[in-house]
Amino acid sequence: MYSILVVDDEKGIREFLEITLKKEGYEVMLASNGEEAVALCQKRTFDIILVDIRMPKGNGYMVLKKVKKMCPETIIIMITAYGSLESAVEAMKEGAYDYISKPFDVNEIKALL
Repeated sequence: MYSILVVDDEKGIREFLEITLKKEGYEVMLASNGEEAVALCQKRTFDIILVDIRMPKGNGYMVLKKVKKMCPETIIIMITAYGSLESAVEAMKEGAYDYISKPFDVNEIKALL
């Protein structure tokens, strides 16, 4: 069973992804900001991290950079409501596996995983 960390400052997004991913058989943990996500990653390893780019207390790029240093094998998928070609390129250069724009289709997430 794969472990997934969902990092988003929007409670509704976190809970929606948690319910959806648990139904698919994944182990899911949640974090509401970047600092919380990094602290969780210091305690354990996740197979996949879904992380929002724009958040208070540590944005998605900070999470991406720090987690890739700690656990380079972790797959990180960036999520944003403010998608642009530049931010997608930056995320991929930093080691993100993929980049998804909000609102996203849950089937898009399932297919990606």
